[in-house]
Amino acid sequence: MILQAYESMKRSLYRRSGFTLIELILTLTLSAVLIAMMLPLIGSGLKGSREALRSLPETRNLQTEMDAIWQLYRTTEPTNLPALSQAIATAASANPAPYQLIDNDWVEFDAQGVESIPTNGAQEVLRVTIANSNGERLTSYFFPLPSP
Repeated sequence: MILQAYESMKRSLYRRSGFTLIELILTLTLSAVLIAMMLPLIGSGLKGSREALRSLPETRNLQTEMDAIWQLYRTTEPTNLPALSQAIATAASANPAPYQLIDNDWVEFDAQGVESIPTNGAQEVLRVTIANSNGERLTSYFFPLPSP
């Protein structure tokens, strides 16, 4: 009789389905704690992506301006870097200026590839750095192309 009751109870335990109230409470509590720990990370990620999206048009405009300088270099001034430098400076002084001209200087490179300002007044490599209002910068180097 006792053995039969034990077997019946054992079968009923194996047949039960679902969660107990304790298991459900523990699962919900653990989930709430994990979500509370993750919320600051999710919020900062959203803020960062919002800022990136907000600055995207200015970043694209900066790239477009540098592309325009490269187009000018390729089409009209590939052999005359001083004229290219002057055209860049003129565009930067327009009102309103399409970009901030940070650097429009001549540089040279030694045998190790270290950049320096030429002491002999050589005008062989033009370094141009432009920036936008977000502080983003683009730098390009222009080398004279041989005359065709």
